[in-house]
Amino acid sequence: MESIMNDIKVLKFGGSSVKNIGRIEHVADIIASYKPDPVVVVVSAMGDTTDHLLGLAKQCTKNPDQRELDLLLSTGEQVSIVLLSLILKRKGLTAKSLTGQQAGISTTDDHGSARILDIDSELIKKELLENDVIVVAGFQGVTDEGQITTLGRGGSDTTAVALAAALNAKECDIYTDVDGVFTADPNAIKEAVPLKEIPYAQCVTLAKNGAQVIHPRAVELGEQYDVVVRVRNTFNPSNRGTEIKGENEVERRKQFCGVAVDSKQGFISISKSEDSFNLLREITECINECGISVEHIRKSNSIENGAKCATIQICFQYKDEDKVSDAIAALCGKHADLRVCSELDLCKVTLVGCDEFGNAPASVRVIGCLESNGIEVKSVRTGDLAISCLVEKSNAQKAAKLIHEEFDLSNDFDSTTTDELCLIA
Repeated sequence: MESIMNDIKVLKFGGSSVKNIGRIEHVADIIASYKPDPVVVVVSAMGDTTDHLLGLAKQCTKNPDQRELDLLLSTGEQVSIVLLSLILKRKGLTAKSLTGQQAGISTTDDHGSARILDIDSELIKKELLENDVIVVAGFQGVTDEGQITTLGRGGSDTTAVALAAALNAKECDIYTDVDGVFTADPNAIKEAVPLKEIPYAQCVTLAKNGAQVIHPRAVELGEQYDVVVRVRNTFNPSNRGTEIKGENEVERRKQFCGVAVDSKQGFISISKSEDSFNLLREITECINECGISVEHIRKSNSIENGAKCATIQICFQYKDEDKVSDAIAALCGKHADLRVCSELDLCKVTLVGCDEFGNAPASVRVIGCLESNGIEVKSVRTGDLAISCLVEKSNAQKAAKLIHEEFDLSNDFDSTTTDELCLIA
């Protein structure tokens, strides 16, 4: 038993891979190619099922109860696992489907954004003694109290890597609809090329700044438990895709590894005269209560008509414009003299990587290439692994393309070279 369990293969197939029965048939053929090794497969809901279920809930009420929503959304993956298991059995494989709860995935009680606390791997190992393939519902788990939870968008990636870690698998293959992690969104920038490999840290930075090929939490778990995560194409399975692994295992190439575009970005400027001692605290509390993720805050003081005035500027990420409007309304309700200026039609374009001389010279190049082409840069933030610019949404893809060209991100990507790494997404 021990030798068999050392060879477990963990795979994950996203919604586009299991969009219909024909695609599920194809996925089953890929799974069969891993024989004779025991296989654990994590699947997402079919196609746009999750969005459809969410839409149904919002037809019932504007703000669905999150506990009820988790119970509803978790049904999407349950359909996928059963259909895949049925097809695998018809093809001669012994297979069994398990929900997150049946697979022993224990989570926190944060409905809609739960985190995995533990996985009882013995449950799956026991099932593998009697089955070739175990098909597990991604994106979900259960609390100690027996409440069904979901892990948030992209949670199936996290489920797969967490299972790989729990089962002591050295690798986890994430199947999607592209050939790996690209230097840019290949649908928007035709010059984008796939990477053969990328360090965990750079991939996490890309994912957190808008690249949607893999969830950042999945990559973080891969690094934490030393699991090599491979992003592969369901529709081109012979391609080995992109390997995400430790920095020491990745050959050094170009300094910068990519650009990511995040379309849900906003900016608020709030000014208040007179006493503003607690204003910053009140604003951040109000925004946090509305579920808005603050990325950067700047406070400045000035004198206007002989009176002190405080101005607070906030860059943030949001999922729902209504929640932003609710936050602004709540602030104005508390302080009638607030002056609020907001912009929601913005995108964040991020160059990922680092320069040996620091990122200050690179940030000058980024701003220069954008502004010389008529794109207004509304805000710039520079970090150890990223240079992020806020631009109008209508200019986002143009900005990404310009940065991609400025830093020559499509060249020198042979993994045997000693040059360094690049990406945009």
